[in-house]
Amino acid sequence: MTDNRQKMLDKIRALLSKTTENGCTEEEYLAALAKARALMDAYEITEADLQLTKEEGVVLRKETTGTDPHHIKWSMSKAVGEFCDCRAWRDHDGKLVFLGLASDTQFATWLLDQLAGFVLVELTDHLMGDPAIGVPRRKVIYGFVEGITRRISERLRELCKPPTAASENSRALVVIKQTLIKAKIDELGIKLRSCASSRQTDEGSFAAGRSAGDRASFGRPVSGRAAALRISSK
Repeated sequence: MTDNRQKMLDKIRALLSKTTENGCTEEEYLAALAKARALMDAYEITEADLQLTKEEGVVLRKETTGTDPHHIKWSMSKAVGEFCDCRAWRDHDGKLVFLGLASDTQFATWLLDQLAGFVLVELTDHLMGDPAIGVPRRKVIYGFVEGITRRISERLRELCKPPTAASENSRALVVIKQTLIKAKIDELGIKLRSCASSRQTDEGSFAAGRSAGDRASFGRPVSGRAAALRISSK
């Protein structure tokens, strides 16, 4: 290995170490993560090159609180996990858990928080419009939340699809991550199962929620599937 490549590996490792747990602000962490991903793409450096092992590379990241109004986060958690190359589930305490590489789980937690905030703003605007007169308020809320979270999840999964011209390096990186995640799930004996919602919803509010999901814009400051997003209304 040349000295220049070794210096680049060290630089990327240093950027990836800039986390909030290590005293960085959220803005500093995201800037360092974006820079690291850009360098990895530009120099075709994989996480295997960075010598990530199962012990140091795969972590369980749990929410500090279980607060999730109307199950907004839960409804989007699986899609967010897929976008960030993680697995997501709820533990016995009702708290969301992400399993993946440390940088991916931290990004997934941040992204889910931002999306949940976006959904709550849109839900508030919808309710202020006094929709569906005579329909129980709870059905209106559930209808809108299901519509917007389902649409956002669909759009995230579209972004998960690798481009036709994706490099062998980027495809190999995804395989490495999934292999590490599967090994950790097997090691911990975790059994994941899906569950369907049985909540009654208002069809008009569901349609309004889907429209709101379409209004969300996703901007990537750098290339790469899990690059940081800017989320806003169009």
